[in-house]
Amino acid sequence: GMTTSERVCRVLLVEDEPAAREGLSVILDIEPDLTLVGSAASAEEALLLLHELAPDVVLLDNELAGSLTGVQAAPAFKELAPHAVVLLCTVTPEGELEAHPGVDGYLCKEDLVSLPDVVRQTRGRA
Repeated sequence: GMTTSERVCRVLLVEDEPAAREGLSVILDIEPDLTLVGSAASAEEALLLLHELAPDVVLLDNELAGSLTGVQAAPAFKELAPHAVVLLCTVTPEGELEAHPGVDGYLCKEDLVSLPDVVRQTRGRA
């Protein structure tokens, strides 16, 4: 079998701002061990893609199109994809974040370039 390091990490991006989506896909493109398998503008849309895309990481913006926020949607992602790591993308500095059910880690919107590091840390292979 393949070792974890040889296996590419599949990322599903849930983000309704085209600029942020574009920026994140460029960042993911550069990383050989990360690949963007799909993106959705709302949590509702992303939840429908979960089964088909089988992501290792779900990057969830807290402010989304649709009726659910990232925080509200996180438990549903964990329920449908228990092995996936759910990262919440937020403008709140890390120190001010309380723990949310279903959220495994946080990415600051001002610091999107740290996404690969956050992914690797959260997946336990930093």
